[in-house]
Amino acid sequence: MSILATRGLKPRAVVNESRGKQQAQRLLARLEQGAWHEVEQALAKSSEEGRDLLVRAIAEEENAVPAASRWVQAQPRCAMAQLLLGASLVVDAWKIRGGEYAEDVDAAAWEPFFRTLKEAGVPLQAAAALDAGLADPFAWLIVAEVAGDGDGEKLKTLFRAAIARSSLHWGAHYSYFMATAEKWCGSHKEMFGFVRAVSRRSPKGRVLHCLVAVAYCEYALARGAKGRATIRTPQCAAEVKAALYAWLDAGPATLEEKLLDLGGGVADLALNHFAVACYLCGAVREARLLMDALRGEIHVVPWAWIAEGPRERNEPGFVHDRVMRELARAG
Repeated sequence: MSILATRGLKPRAVVNESRGKQQAQRLLARLEQGAWHEVEQALAKSSEEGRDLLVRAIAEEENAVPAASRWVQAQPRCAMAQLLLGASLVVDAWKIRGGEYAEDVDAAAWEPFFRTLKEAGVPLQAAAALDAGLADPFAWLIVAEVAGDGDGEKLKTLFRAAIARSSLHWGAHYSYFMATAEKWCGSHKEMFGFVRAVSRRSPKGRVLHCLVAVAYCEYALARGAKGRATIRTPQCAAEVKAALYAWLDAGPATLEEKLLDLGGGVADLALNHFAVACYLCGAVREARLLMDALRGEIHVVPWAWIAEGPRERNEPGFVHDRVMRELARAG
């Protein structure tokens, strides 16, 4: 730990979201060298959850669209090529728009934003047609639709198409979760109804249970400090804990042991959201164990969602440090 961190001038926690970045950059480099088959095999052999993260990580790289375009031109009947191009175009559209609320988006950004989203639909629909077992294109089409017209019936149709191919598909569930959030196309009631239904029908050991925690974090972001007080209840804590134990197929006695075996990827996302959700709802014991499992390495989301003041907003690690102090004082 640095002297600055010891003195409170830098956070003790560090932001680390780069675990998949190195593999994504390597695969992008191979794409640029024309190693189509190698990249296709890497994506095809990944788990659904792993592929979702890997495609997203490649798509976020600066040269993803031209590299994926060349792959599609070389192999137009490759579903993975079409998927990567579509995902890269969706990510590019968001880069044009930015992450601000609609009223704060530069007026000049809207036309290229919608145009790029429309372009993304072509390869994504092609990917879905080329591989009848692949649910991933529908997950990305949901993201494009949320950002575009936000047509509720169309969103439901895309989600149903995805889970018809893979009933527990992570990417489709996470994308549709976003659509149910109040800041996009839904409401808090719809959001919590969706994640509770998903958790009820998901087998133990599936990361889909973490959507309950993500929903609580999203609610805290939307409602602010006053709203957060409404979820610090035994009922909310019990719901988050039940989802946590279901995710890890654990009980109170085995939770710490199960947390030692996490392998990164989507588990990192779940771990960060469960840590924040348990803290918000007052599940102190579980929050402490989750914080220990993080080992001082966090994601920006959801920690930045509960930041207080400019210092924490600029350095989400300070949010982590404050939560650690509060949990220590809780006894």
